[in-house]
Amino acid sequence: MKINLVDSRAAVLAPWLMGYLGAELDAGDRAVRRVIPVRPNCFVQIILGGDHAIVDIVNGERVPAPRVGLFGPLSHYRYDMEITGSFKTFSARFQPAAAGQLFGVDPVALVDRVMAIGLPPGLFEALSAAPHWGAMAELFDGWLLTLIVGKPAEDPVARAARQLREGHGQIGINELCAETGLSMRHFQRRFRALTGQNPKHYARVCRVANAVHLKELQPEMSWTAAALEAGYADQPHFIRDFKALTGILPRDFLRFQTPIERYPKWEG
Repeated sequence: MKINLVDSRAAVLAPWLMGYLGAELDAGDRAVRRVIPVRPNCFVQIILGGDHAIVDIVNGERVPAPRVGLFGPLSHYRYDMEITGSFKTFSARFQPAAAGQLFGVDPVALVDRVMAIGLPPGLFEALSAAPHWGAMAELFDGWLLTLIVGKPAEDPVARAARQLREGHGQIGINELCAETGLSMRHFQRRFRALTGQNPKHYARVCRVANAVHLKELQPEMSWTAAALEAGYADQPHFIRDFKALTGILPRDFLRFQTPIERYPKWEG
């Protein structure tokens, strides 16, 4: 799978948007699985060509992914993505607290879920006809700019969640709470209301997700090295967190993963 990363040209969207991602794959007649362990952020995925299924790892149920879907954060290993044939998608990756405010959904209810959403008239067709990923990003920027009109400035707790994600879960919760001026109890309640998860669990998701990204980008890297770079002081702690979130050991997780190519490579 080839993945292209595209930045937004609208600086004002930074509190809401991480950036864009274009993905292409020609799997032929074989079924390709994308293993998704945990994910700290939401994203909107638009399927421009082909189809893919969401496979529930608990009951094996296969559900077609919506043509335009809002994917919530993954608090644990819940599903795989299965692709057959040619496949092309364009996705917008959102900051931790953005989806609820932009799309009017309950962040708690969105965790571990996928829901179909609509686009403004003509946007899907315009994206499909765009000559390159950068042109798609400009089109999507235009829509997002209309969604943030009248929205309040970034909430201090939303900013703390963004800092925690950008720091791959390696910033202390007490430190972030102190910066907001809130009591820990109030901070935790507000954090969950905005992101759908409590800050401690969210930090764990960020750390494990970062370790998996590092391993995907550098397959020759050992899990021990990936864990250390992701902020774990020792491998046993990493293994405990990994198994708690995925149900399996790190060495078994990416065994059947399809190689990916990212342009440029990103860290998380």
